[in-house]
Amino acid sequence: MLSVTGLNKFYFLKDFHDMRCKYERVLSIIHQQLNREPEEGDVFIVMSKDLRKVRLFSYDHRSYSLFEKRFTAGYKFMQVLHDGDEVIYSIDWKDVVLLLESPIIKRLKIR
Repeated sequence: MLSVTGLNKFYFLKDFHDMRCKYERVLSIIHQQLNREPEEGDVFIVMSKDLRKVRLFSYDHRSYSLFEKRFTAGYKFMQVLHDGDEVIYSIDWKDVVLLLESPIIKRLKIR
């Protein structure tokens, strides 16, 4: 079960958009390409290229968890931008909440 609070450390993977990947592939990327070792309570956030799907991968010493949020047609997540060349960077809890709870309307249909 995914349990996230403001006490977790959140990391956004900027250039990872492959939503076909599950735990093993994401952990492989974290280990091999990013040279990071997931620690208790770390949450790694990935977003699809079309900004309609976000996945949060969580790790504790006993298990891995996956949470996915996907918007229906017409909505998307806001784009996450960061100054710098880092492939992975830390993101604050308040920004995670803003990202997950603030849909962007792609089109407005007026009837």
